[in-house]
Amino acid sequence: MDFLRSFAVLLVFFGHLSFFHQLIAVGPLNLRLMGTLGVTLFFVHTALVLMLSLERQQKDQGDNRLFMSFMIRRCFRIYPLSIAAVVLVVAFHLPLAVVSYWHFGGIKPDGADIFSNLFLVQNFSSRISILGPMWSLPLEMDMYVFLPWLYLLLRPNRSIRRIAFGWIIAVASGLIYMHYINNSSFLGFVPCFLAGVLAYQLQRSNYRRRLPALLWPLVVAMLAAFFLVDGLGEHWVKKWTTCLFLGLAVPFFSRISSPWLVVPSHFIAKYSYGIYLTHFFCILFAFERLGKLPALVKISVFVALAVGLPVLFYHLLEEPMIRFGKRVAKSYARATRSSTSVAPPLPVQNARSSHSQSS
Repeated sequence: MDFLRSFAVLLVFFGHLSFFHQLIAVGPLNLRLMGTLGVTLFFVHTALVLMLSLERQQKDQGDNRLFMSFMIRRCFRIYPLSIAAVVLVVAFHLPLAVVSYWHFGGIKPDGADIFSNLFLVQNFSSRISILGPMWSLPLEMDMYVFLPWLYLLLRPNRSIRRIAFGWIIAVASGLIYMHYINNSSFLGFVPCFLAGVLAYQLQRSNYRRRLPALLWPLVVAMLAAFFLVDGLGEHWVKKWTTCLFLGLAVPFFSRISSPWLVVPSHFIAKYSYGIYLTHFFCILFAFERLGKLPALVKISVFVALAVGLPVLFYHLLEEPMIRFGKRVAKSYARATRSSTSVAPPLPVQNARSSHSQSS
């Protein structure tokens, strides 16, 4: 699964980089859609990986503690770096809300903007993301709320009918919603998340086959090309269709084992969240703030920042917070387990009556 995650974040990375440099198309491929495609693929991957994670957590902690333990882990995974990014943007007055040709644009955030971005509730408060790529994080947080309950609903059986029916309902609801309100609402991305859940259900079923692993990158590339080619359908429909085919395809391929693909995919996937949230900083500083320097200097600075910042933030902030979140979740599970396992004391009145009866 590292390949899909790394491919998704690279689509976002190079999509914004090419758009900044006014490279918007290669033949029939619309490069302006690369960022959207990357986020779309990432939603499928995330839903699948988290369903597998929920399965492991449920075996260790049971049903009663599953939701809170899951949310604790996810909050410590997502919030530390996003908060750090917001603080940097606000503290240094960086214009990183939107990217355009050769230039970034920003806003002067007020208290509500800062609050919404710190807590990742821009979609509820109708506030702009002061760091452009953060628009997807509130949608991801919304997904976290539903996934544990969806896992518990699907766990008793291996049938894919429930989730397939749910995907159809989500698409129909999305079409109705987008007909009247065309924005990046959570409802519009539910089919993307459900495609990852569908992939999880297929992995649990008896219909799994083993296709050669080296064909998997080819399939992903073909789906990406389908999405990026102009004129092949309405934007949202292509998004949902791409996710569906991706979710259907994932379980049928063997795990990639070729070192030349595994090693770079694992490296990029490990630092993908940092790449996602820092690449605007890298492009702004290297190509806009250093605009008068030679191209070789700007490219060298950009590569150094693009590699260095995600690695730095991961080891300085992400990894420690991930470990801390796991400890907090385990402590919560132990505390709730011990509180429920202790027998309640005998009521005083019953104790007295039983004593009088025995005497």
